[in-house]
Amino acid sequence: MAVDKSFLIRSIQKKESFIVAYCAYTNMPLVVCDPETYNDQVYMFDTEALLQEFAKPYIEKKILLRGVKYENKNFLTFFSMLFSIGINELVFVSENGRELIELEELVRRPDYSSLPKEKQPVSNPELQLTGLYFMQEASRPVPNEQKEGMVDLEEELSANLLKAKYIVAIELLEGPESDVEKLKNRKYRLPILKNKNEEILQPLFTDPIEFSKFNRQQKLKALAMPFSGLKKVLIKESKGFLLNPGGFHIVMPAGLLDGLTERFGVEESVASGQESQE
Repeated sequence: MAVDKSFLIRSIQKKESFIVAYCAYTNMPLVVCDPETYNDQVYMFDTEALLQEFAKPYIEKKILLRGVKYENKNFLTFFSMLFSIGINELVFVSENGRELIELEELVRRPDYSSLPKEKQPVSNPELQLTGLYFMQEASRPVPNEQKEGMVDLEEELSANLLKAKYIVAIELLEGPESDVEKLKNRKYRLPILKNKNEEILQPLFTDPIEFSKFNRQQKLKALAMPFSGLKKVLIKESKGFLLNPGGFHIVMPAGLLDGLTERFGVEESVASGQESQE
């Protein structure tokens, strides 16, 4: 029998704010897989004290959490973002207990199906979700043998890396040509990052939200590209890519590009170098 969630929905909509459990290792909401339903969940709390109580078993496992407060005016933006990371259920924790609600019961999933394929935003919720689960576990400061399910997590992450479509950041050079002409003639620069060892990595993104974190000054353009095209934009000095530097920041070494292709095989199903409209 269907449960009427209208009262819960109204109470959420009227909240002045809530606190979201974020994982310090990913700079993103903590993702939790419900052991019974296998729903992928994000937790929200009415108070900091409730979050601190929730965090205790995670601290024991060396998973560091922090609270991020969202005001009512930012609710819709936050809930819509959760679609991009593959979340399908929300857990609201108050003094009265826990309440569950499907994300699509609260907000409508963005639908870009009416847009031409080349204008649809790049989206990789499966990759985002597996990347978050992987980094939450891989980053724990414990011996590797204590990390849970890493073989399966790595396998799933690798498969999703291979089938994803990415956003490459570029800076178009000055000149009279149109953007399309500059892209065709490769008249652009590729931004770089350096790790603590001064090694060069190139930023790479799963979706427009992650790209916007890096492109705060809005000087960069987005280039949509499949995994099979990434080698074409790998500069000579680069050690590889840093996927979502403002999020889970997964390093993709240059050798991984050939390694995953050999391991899983890949079809050239998406033309590389296609300009994103984001």
